Amino acid sequence: MDEQAFVTLLEHVLTPDTNIVKAATHALRQDYYTKPESLLALLHVVTAHSNPQFRQLAAVEARSLVPKFWGGKKGPKVAPELKQQIRDTLLQSTIAEENSLVRHSSARVISAIAKIDLANGEWTNLPQFLSHAATSAKATDREVGVYILYTLLETLEEAVSDRSQEFFALFSQTINDQESAAVRLNTLLALGKMAEYLVGDQDPLAVNAFRNVLPQMVNVLKDLVNNNDEEKANQAFEVFQTLLIVDPALTANHFKDLVQFMIELASAKNVSDDFRSKAISFLLSCLRYKRMKMQAMKFGEQLTLRALEIVTEFKEEDDADDMNPSRSALSLLDYLSASLPPSQVIVPLLKVLPSYVQSPSPEYRKAAVLGLGMCVEGAPEFVATQIHFILPTVLNLLVDPELKVRQAALHTIARLADDLPEEIGKEHSKLIPAFISLLDSSDGLDIWKATCNAVDAVFVGIDKEEVANYLPELMPRLSRMFQQEDLNLKGAAVAAIGSTASSAKDLFMPYFQDTMGALLPFAHGKNSEAELDLRGIIMDAMTGISESVGREAFTSFVTNLMDAAYEALNLGHPRLKETSFMFFSAMARVYEEDFGPFMEKVLNSLFESLDQEETDMDDDEINEALQVTSVGASGSSKAPVESVVIDLSGSGDEEDMDEEDVWDELTAVNAVALEKEVAAEVMGEVLANCPRGYLPYLSKTVDILTQKLQHPYEGVRKAAVSTLWRAYTTFWTFSEEQGQMQKWVPGLPLAVQPTEDLMNFGALVMTATVKLLKDEHDRSTVTEICRNIAETLKLCGPAIISASQAVEEICAQIQIILRKQHTCQLDLEEEEEEEQPDLQESAEYDWILIDTAMDVSLGLAAALGPAYRELFTLFEKPILKYASSSESTERNTSVGVIADSIRYMEASCTQYTPQLMKVLLHRLSDEDPETKSNAAYAVGLLCLKSQNAQETLKYYNTILQKLEPLLQIQHHRLLDNACGCLARMIMAHPEAIPISDVLPQLVQQLPLKEDFDENAPIYEMFVQLYKASNQVVFNLTPQLALVFAQVLSPPKEQLNPETRRQLVELIKFIHSKDTSVLASYPNLVQIASS
Repeated sequence: MDEQAFVTLLEHVLTPDTNIVKAATHALRQDYYTKPESLLALLHVVTAHSNPQFRQLAAVEARSLVPKFWGGKKGPKVAPELKQQIRDTLLQSTIAEENSLVRHSSARVISAIAKIDLANGEWTNLPQFLSHAATSAKATDREVGVYILYTLLETLEEAVSDRSQEFFALFSQTINDQESAAVRLNTLLALGKMAEYLVGDQDPLAVNAFRNVLPQMVNVLKDLVNNNDEEKANQAFEVFQTLLIVDPALTANHFKDLVQFMIELASAKNVSDDFRSKAISFLLSCLRYKRMKMQAMKFGEQLTLRALEIVTEFKEEDDADDMNPSRSALSLLDYLSASLPPSQVIVPLLKVLPSYVQSPSPEYRKAAVLGLGMCVEGAPEFVATQIHFILPTVLNLLVDPELKVRQAALHTIARLADDLPEEIGKEHSKLIPAFISLLDSSDGLDIWKATCNAVDAVFVGIDKEEVANYLPELMPRLSRMFQQEDLNLKGAAVAAIGSTASSAKDLFMPYFQDTMGALLPFAHGKNSEAELDLRGIIMDAMTGISESVGREAFTSFVTNLMDAAYEALNLGHPRLKETSFMFFSAMARVYEEDFGPFMEKVLNSLFESLDQEETDMDDDEINEALQVTSVGASGSSKAPVESVVIDLSGSGDEEDMDEEDVWDELTAVNAVALEKEVAAEVMGEVLANCPRGYLPYLSKTVDILTQKLQHPYEGVRKAAVSTLWRAYTTFWTFSEEQGQMQKWVPGLPLAVQPTEDLMNFGALVMTATVKLLKDEHDRSTVTEICRNIAETLKLCGPAIISASQAVEEICAQIQIILRKQHTCQLDLEEEEEEEQPDLQESAEYDWILIDTAMDVSLGLAAALGPAYRELFTLFEKPILKYASSSESTERNTSVGVIADSIRYMEASCTQYTPQLMKVLLHRLSDEDPETKSNAAYAVGLLCLKSQNAQETLKYYNTILQKLEPLLQIQHHRLLDNACGCLARMIMAHPEAIPISDVLPQLVQQLPLKEDFDENAPIYEMFVQLYKASNQVVFNLTPQLALVFAQVLSPPKEQLNPETRRQLVELIKFIHSKDTSVLASYPNLVQIASS
């Protein structure tokens, strides 16, 4: 091999000329990197060349060739007699190397060789040599020795398990090196790498040694922060991030102190913003990976208040894309509210809110309202209970003298409306006039844009009838905002118009033509990034506009907009692709089966999206991230090396890639992954609205979505599994409607046999879902799985669980969730045998998961009917435990689950009568009205369905005593359920009820105002009493006639068809006995005469 020609080609690689680089790269790959001599030549450059840039490049390339030519199983290799000399020379040159980049790359070459040699019983003296170097009197020797050990630890797990005590003895000295910060940092890196391999129960001595050295590891980070050494400190922060995902035994003794240190660091105003943001990032990771531990240690309140204080430092001039402590603190508040119970986050925030909003400092007022907005999404149900306090505070800040405070208040109103649309929509009379005033103000673009965003969010929760009052005033102002030159303001105005149209429905028609005339030209804009952004917002708004005016009015614009959407798919703008997909879903909803002509092109675009490769980094970004060093003439600007240089050998050995920053980028959620999530969701919309036209594409859809259940991004997995279940329910319903099968019947084996295609489809969906459910670590995805299973069982019955083991596997997973032991409910890497803290409270999203798991149990009950009694045994204990929780939401939900379980089991609930009655009687006196209401419903069902009359009758007097005060409470749902309970008790055992006392009191509460489902037992009870010739009910006929007239009047939803039929028959019976009783009620007379 011509070594001089080889070196010349390397020199060409480092020139700034792209064409020369590509030519040299091709030549190296084709002519040199297929021969073992190329590795020798590279190693010679590493150890002997005078130019550090060449040595650096050669080291990077040599490392990629080592697996191929040093110890490869096939092809030519480096001659054995040359290896020892190479090892010695490489070690000596690395220790002597003055350039840190070259030194580190050369060390990684050594570790690549050692990985092969040590496995083959060669170079066995290397660890001892490095240990001597690490304790040398010369600082550079120590630095290199420890660094090479670190690189060895990256690749040789066996080295840790075999020599852990030796390493800890060495590192406990080097971590305290008084002369060299590099030695201390390299030791920290090495200890972090060891932590990845250590397992507590396998090596308790090593775990104890690690615990002992952990405080010194923290001291290394402290020193780096104090010395403002950003590069080294960033590496140290990464080590501590890693410690959150290793064996928890390693950090258990010091975890609380470590968190407190990071809290103090994040709050330290005299420290670099970058360090503070890194500390907040660590705290965010604690909430992600150690959430239960953070909750048990009650860090929530301190973190909330510290984060709020940091938000007061918000600087308006900061770039919105830069992550500074204030923005990081807002993210922390968001994550806190979703991860910890309200008592640790929202409650302490609301306690300090008055002092913040009354502060003379606008920064504090702004921080208060921004912080409040960030906490809404994580705990919407609790925030809804506090809206009476929150909204007046926010409204007051809308008229704050400081523009930035008003703007922040608008942002928070938008966030409140996003998560609490109904609650905020009810306050329209206070909000919309304020918005109109702000649109009329001279506050400028930022306020106008924020106001439009608030309108966009708030109108989602306003009823059509109320929207009509605001259209004449609001639409001209939004149109005026759209006519402004600023494209961002145009976008905000368009979004507001779309939301307004969606809420106004057909009332938007007077504004439709003018709006379309104004928006359409911008639906094709593509001359700048800002125009593309606006184009996406316009397409998004078109979804609301199209659904408001309907297919007939929108038809003349469909082709134009569909063409714009198709074109947008190829404009290289991720947001545009997503909005195009969403527009397709809106057209499917509007046109239903008439969407057919667009189906093939639309679905092909969705398939193409889901099939594409993923990386969010283009070549230039990869080049920059993997840049070897600065090249070109001395003093010139840096020229990045072409990406083809990174692995010129083409070996593709991923294990040898050590550029963590690039790997992190490649594995992070990227734009393509987010696009795939939307594509999968839109598939669900299209198939649900156009099932007949979708049938030819169903097989391909199922194949693709099943593959996406293994996608690394949870959003794609969640969308894929949801759409699979939606497809099953859609085509089940379609088959029923087409007469291909009868309505399902509860129970197994199946009484009604579905089509073969549906059975196969159901088996596929269930198998894939159970596999995902067992290992899924994302809480929201598990919640979505449970929600889909529950809804499908209730809608489609037992067919999907008829396959062998399906019921057992689902029940097993639901039991695990109810015990809070599912993978997604545990801190990362927690050992099964390690005791989890018994937390009395749940974050709202934690409880939503358990709630949906309970709903799966009800889905099983609906699908199996009376046979569910065998499964209820599995769920009874945790459900009854939740029924006695200190949290009202948990009691309310679980009592409701008990009630519906009784309803589905019918008489087979009998065996559970004693234990259920005991719990339900207690809950009839609950302080929470919703729990009490559900308890009344459940008690009535138990009395009616249970055949253990001896058990139920002995509690009748107690139940009546508990129900009597409920009939005096003006809480409609509670009152309605109490009435329903009485009716069921009378139907079950009329002889056990003092009907002459109870019935008049019951009639006084009628008709029901809210829970119309309870009308069924009430009027069936009256029918039963009339049939039994009960004199009390006959005497009450005049009063009942008024009630009957009301429930047989609109709204029709007051009575189900069967109850209505029975009541009509009763009206005719009463009329036949005495025509005068009904004479005052024309609708009853008409019914009686029909």
